[in-house]
Amino acid sequence: MNNTPLTYTAGAQDENTFLRDLLASKLLLSHSLVVRLKHQNKIQVNGQLVHTNYRLQAGDFVTINIDLSEENNIIPESIPLDIVYEDEDFVAVNKPAGMSIHPSRLGGTGTLANAVTYHWQGLGRNILFRPINRLDKDTSGLVLIGKSQFAHQGIFNQLKQHKIDRRYIALVERALTRDHGHIDQPIARPDANKRRRIVHPAGQAATTHYQVLDRYPDHTLLSLKLETGRTHQIRVHLSYIGHPVSGDLLYGFASPLIKRQALHADRIRFTHPRSGKEVILDIPLAQDMQTAVDYLGNQSINR
Repeated sequence: MNNTPLTYTAGAQDENTFLRDLLASKLLLSHSLVVRLKHQNKIQVNGQLVHTNYRLQAGDFVTINIDLSEENNIIPESIPLDIVYEDEDFVAVNKPAGMSIHPSRLGGTGTLANAVTYHWQGLGRNILFRPINRLDKDTSGLVLIGKSQFAHQGIFNQLKQHKIDRRYIALVERALTRDHGHIDQPIARPDANKRRRIVHPAGQAATTHYQVLDRYPDHTLLSLKLETGRTHQIRVHLSYIGHPVSGDLLYGFASPLIKRQALHADRIRFTHPRSGKEVILDIPLAQDMQTAVDYLGNQSINR
C-alpha cells in the first residue's frame, strides 16, 4: 500500500503565487516537510521537477510524492493486531491492556511499535512508527498511527488546535454526584525520576470533560473527553477530585473488579488531512471492563 501523491491544480486565484506559499496554505505542508521533499526531488509541476520559488500559472498541475525514504529501526515482531481502520495515510489499532506503545530501549520488543512494524513489513513498507496519541501500558483502546510525516503533521496540527475528539470510558471509585462537568487543573511532574504526576499550580494547563454514563452504589461509569493531552491526565484529574480510576495502583488502589486501571480509549474523531472528510472511529469496551460493569449492574439489580 503505497502513498498516492498529493495533487493540486492551480486556478486563476493562484496566478503568480510562489509554489512554497501554496504548499503551506493549500496543502498545509510544514516547512520541515517541504525541505525534505525538496531534497528528495518529490515536488513537480506539470511533470517536471521545480524549485519552490517557482511562480504558478493557472492550470499548473502540482504533484507531491510524500512517500519519503526513511528507515524504521524498530524490530518487527509477529504479534496479533486488532486493526480497526487503515488507509494510505493512517492505521488505527485497538491496543490491549498490558502492551506498551513503544520500546523503552533500543532493540526492545513486545510493543505496539514492534507489531505495527511487522504488519507494515508484510505490505513491503519500511516507515517510521509515528503514534498520534499515546496510551499508558495498562490503558486499552484506540491508537492512531500516521504512515508518513505528512499524515502525522496534519493530525498534530489538529491536536494543537483542539480539533480532534478523543473519548475515553473510565470506571471510577465511589458514586459521582454531578451528571457532567470538567476538571481544569494544571499537571506537574514533581520528580523527574518518578512516573507520578500531580495537580500543581506550576504545572501545564490541562482540562478534562466528563459525563456520567451509569452509577452504582460504590462506583461510577464515566465518558471523558480530553481538551489537552498531558501524561496520565485522566488518571491524575480523577484522583484529584476523589474518584480514582478503579484498579489504578499509581493514583488510587487495587480493585477486586479488574486487574489494571479501568480506562479505555473508545473513540477518535478527526478530519482527514488528505480528503478533508471527517473520520469517526468507535470501538466497544474492553472485555475485562465490560465484565466489571456487568457485575456491578447485576449487583445493583439484586440489592
